[in-house]
Amino acid sequence: MPLRLATLGRCNLEDENGNVINVPSQSLLICAYLYDVGKPVARRDIAKLLWPGNRDAAATNLRSTLRRFTQATQDIAAPIISVEATSLSLNREVLHCDLEFNGLASPLERFQAACSAVAMQFLPSLGGGKTALDTWARDVRLRLLSGLRAQFLALAVDPVLRPQANADLRRAAVLLLEADPHDHEIRNLLSAELGTKKSGEAVPAVAASPAPLAAGRNDVNHSTQPRIALLPPHTSKEASREGSVANALIEDLTIGLCSSRFVSVVAPYTSERIQASKDKASVLEKHNVVYALDSRRNETHLFVQLIFTPTEEVIWAERFELSPVSIASHRTTIAQAIQNQLMSRIGSHQSAVGDFSRRPEAYFLYLKGLQSLSSISLPGTRRARKYFKEALDHGSDLPEALAGMSRTLTMEWILTARGDDDLLKKAEYFADNAIKQNGGSASGFKELGVSRLFMGQIDESLAALAEAESLSPQYADVLCSHADSLIHNSDPKNAIVKIKHAISLNPISPDIYFWTAAGASYFLEEYQQALDYIGRMSSKRLAARLAAACCGMMGDIDKARVYRAKVFEDNPSFDLERWLAVVPHKEPWQTEMYREGLIRAGF
Repeated sequence: MPLRLATLGRCNLEDENGNVINVPSQSLLICAYLYDVGKPVARRDIAKLLWPGNRDAAATNLRSTLRRFTQATQDIAAPIISVEATSLSLNREVLHCDLEFNGLASPLERFQAACSAVAMQFLPSLGGGKTALDTWARDVRLRLLSGLRAQFLALAVDPVLRPQANADLRRAAVLLLEADPHDHEIRNLLSAELGTKKSGEAVPAVAASPAPLAAGRNDVNHSTQPRIALLPPHTSKEASREGSVANALIEDLTIGLCSSRFVSVVAPYTSERIQASKDKASVLEKHNVVYALDSRRNETHLFVQLIFTPTEEVIWAERFELSPVSIASHRTTIAQAIQNQLMSRIGSHQSAVGDFSRRPEAYFLYLKGLQSLSSISLPGTRRARKYFKEALDHGSDLPEALAGMSRTLTMEWILTARGDDDLLKKAEYFADNAIKQNGGSASGFKELGVSRLFMGQIDESLAALAEAESLSPQYADVLCSHADSLIHNSDPKNAIVKIKHAISLNPISPDIYFWTAAGASYFLEEYQQALDYIGRMSSKRLAARLAAACCGMMGDIDKARVYRAKVFEDNPSFDLERWLAVVPHKEPWQTEMYREGLIRAGF
């Protein structure tokens, strides 16, 4: 029975039913290389390609790989790899490959297959390095891309086939422009298809993106525009099964943005893989995405939010009704409206992009700092401060890194619970400097509000946070900090509303969101609700004091004492009265309510 070598989006040997056959991974690369070359290749060249370095070790590895491959495929009537004394060749009678689409009879079928080949990517695990194997993988991708472009140009001017190929031509244009945003011939053909202007869009040009195209695609021209990924609410399989009009809307928007000269758009297949990733932030960083349009849907609405990925700031969000009738008839209009909003937001945000694009080293250090703050701990906080400080060594005028420094200092103040005024003064200093560098940055005002809160300046804190929220109404971190200040302002009722809004904007919420929601719930005398929020934290020990107070107020003294023990394990010198003296509350009843809960818990 013939076997199939799958090289697009994966690297597998499959039987006629699609079942994967377990063979050495290096043997698959040998098959792929022999298929691509199309003629016998010297054994020493194959060995050098796969195992560069020691020639004798490479020869031994090759013999071992071929022996194991032969054993794994011994049920096949004829050998897949013909092994001669000095060369290797591929038996194409028993092994087919998913790159064999040039033999398809219909030009439209060949075009669709070529489009899929570029989208799925040839041997995706290769291409990011400098080895001969990586260079070969990139070369194959370039040839596939070149073939797709040639077919695109031929179909685009074919009066008979073009009407049948319109949807496929649009999808191919997205892939071609992702690879080379400066391909004006493709862009102009797409613009003509969409009926859009070829130039003169009423949006200011945006500064360069901070890094080259995604790993594995550095064989093509680099973009001078910031990259945007539009993340669909469903996978393509789910969308096809459910007839998802939401995915169709996102695809319309993707194609429309490709006609713009001010952004580089990540192709839908890549965006789908980003959306499905367990670590979305790191994958966005890997693909050098500056803006991500995240989308989610329920039965009646599509929710979209535009995220500036260097700071994880939500700079725009909107909700659209998904009435089948209205969406079907107005998809293009709605997509154009969203596109106009996006370009307006991106245009007004260009100075922030410029900060990071001019100093990419600082940008990546800043990202490492943010990643260190993803879990709340003293070591993580101090590690983040080290990265932010190193980012500032590349330029002391980076407002986001200055704001990051401020954030680490207030976090250390909270975690150590010693009431160290010097930490707060330094936090205020860095926040002030962030605002001086960029008065339109919500992050600077946010951190100024947090530092002033713990300095006991509650009114000044609320004013700074209100300014931050006016600058960036959808920035969930700002809403969380604003909610915390409202708690200390003796307004837990409005605080719980604001923190719930923050959680809705950032559903995979960091612990600080749930900690804040638990604090608001405590002062609303919703003690079980507070414990439920604490239960959603990945590191519940951080809120052990608050959990102990909740259990104390509920009369569950045994559980309260368990939490009390955790507090002293983490902070043996914790002193209740000293802590209450430095925690600011607008009205005395809050301090007394917190004291009562902690005393009942055994503090």
